[in-house]
Amino acid sequence: MNTTKIFFSSNGHGEDIIACQIIRELKKISNDFSFSALTLNGSGGSYRENGVKVIGPDKQMPSGDFVRLDLRYLLKDISKGLLNLFREQVNTIKKEGRSSDFIIAVGDTFLCTLCGFFSGKKVIFISTAQSVYIGKFLWIDKWLMKHYSKIIFPRDVKTALDMGAFGIPAFYMGNVMMDCLEVTGEDFGINPSRKVCALLPGSREEAYSNIRYILDAVEEICKQSEEQKKDIPEFILALAPSLKIESVAEVSERKGWVFRHNGSEKPERKIAGFLEKNSISIIISSRFADILNRSDLCIGLSGTGNEQAVGLGKPVIAFPAGGPQMTSKFLKDQSRLLGGMVFIVRPDGKAVAEKFFSLLNDRSVLDRCCIVGTERMGVPGSAYRIAQHIYNKILLKDGFGQ
Repeated sequence: MNTTKIFFSSNGHGEDIIACQIIRELKKISNDFSFSALTLNGSGGSYRENGVKVIGPDKQMPSGDFVRLDLRYLLKDISKGLLNLFREQVNTIKKEGRSSDFIIAVGDTFLCTLCGFFSGKKVIFISTAQSVYIGKFLWIDKWLMKHYSKIIFPRDVKTALDMGAFGIPAFYMGNVMMDCLEVTGEDFGINPSRKVCALLPGSREEAYSNIRYILDAVEEICKQSEEQKKDIPEFILALAPSLKIESVAEVSERKGWVFRHNGSEKPERKIAGFLEKNSISIIISSRFADILNRSDLCIGLSGTGNEQAVGLGKPVIAFPAGGPQMTSKFLKDQSRLLGGMVFIVRPDGKAVAEKFFSLLNDRSVLDRCCIVGTERMGVPGSAYRIAQHIYNKILLKDGFGQ
């Protein structure tokens, strides 16, 4: 039996993880696949961890792939070699796309079009970035998807129906983001009666500056807790694999916090250390799914992370933080996408604290978030369903293994 080559291309860290989830499911189906991958933004670490060959350039741009949100970041990216990087990425798509049997793009319409146009092949498209909950698709977007896609797996039912009405071969199988959360039940040693706030700075370069704003909010929440004679909540900061703990410590220490290494204290909890200031202590951990699972709500300056939090029924407090991703427009779009369960406030510690206590004391919001989370983000199992559909309806039909 011949090996079938599948080329993956994705937009960034969150999309890389989604792609790897599908790769794992495809590997369960057959040993006769070979995989290669190109990530447009990032190092491709998730692919490498899953034994997938990463090809092409992996240079990180200042915008973090959010040039469309602000002309300033486009100019910064150009000054840092964006045009040369894009040329290399196109050459990679041409070479690897044309020599592969199938192409799977995980991200937005731009990526799908890029892969289809330069490879000359129809693309299997996992659409993660766009939804009619944010706004209507432009005619040109629909035309591009219909022209360059073999099949599309949208992120929600409503979007799939909208695409289908235009004649796009769209099938809703769920949202793979929810498959990427492996909850083990870790409680980080926190008393079950304590309230927990997850701190999600994101996974891109701007996460380090986001941490500064988040720490201000934590201090204000603790201050107001003492003034109102309430229990101070526990805080857990989610450390993405792309972030360096040394850089987190450096940013925090400039704000007057002290970083303390965890040492050998229960290493299975993946606690990298603690940020401490006066009587406040923040746990730092890489167990993202467990952090969300244990939390009551989140302060989130993350893209995929905020979506996964709402998917698990955890409301998110967010604010524009000055980086290329966390803009007012991005957050408004994300809030519409997630049924209003991303609550946008001013980038001010007092504003965050006020919203924090307002949400924590409103049981109806917490209950509503559980309903909205399932409606907008779906339930786990979509990677399996997508992989099975790709195998049975596309690979076998197109002569896989012959």
